[in-house]
Amino acid sequence: MNIIAVFVWYFLVDRYFKLLILCIVYLTAPVVMATGSCANLLVHQSKTDGIIQTGDYSPYSNNVDCSWNISANTMLQLEFLRFHVWDSKDYLFVYDGGSSSSPLIAKFSNASYYPLTPLPAPVTSSTKKLYVRFVSDASSTADGILARYQGTVHIKNPC
Repeated sequence: MNIIAVFVWYFLVDRYFKLLILCIVYLTAPVVMATGSCANLLVHQSKTDGIIQTGDYSPYSNNVDCSWNISANTMLQLEFLRFHVWDSKDYLFVYDGGSSSSPLIAKFSNASYYPLTPLPAPVTSSTKKLYVRFVSDASSTADGILARYQGTVHIKNPC
């Protein structure tokens, strides 16, 4: 899918002269792909977005080590819809690239006073890839993570 954005600027230079600037920007809509290392945790996937989760509306298991590799033709954003993991025991890592050797841009764990803890802020890549990894220990579990990923389009100084 392609998007055409039209920008129009109108200036009055003096009483008799008007200046109209028309700028047409042709954009390609984001196309996103994702793979996951754990079965049934990549729950929704379309060409433009998807959902990842750590459990199907039930607590995640102990000793989980799952990862998701998300790529697109644009930068990516990961937005949290649910985030409840065991505080300082279980973690979600988000890397700006296609592997755990990419720069770490976010590391999340939950406070123990859930549900009062706010959701983490969305995470945006600076590349066209995100690598997301969830790790739990052997002690306790919680409701887990539900997150939406999508491609982003940023227009800076279009003309």
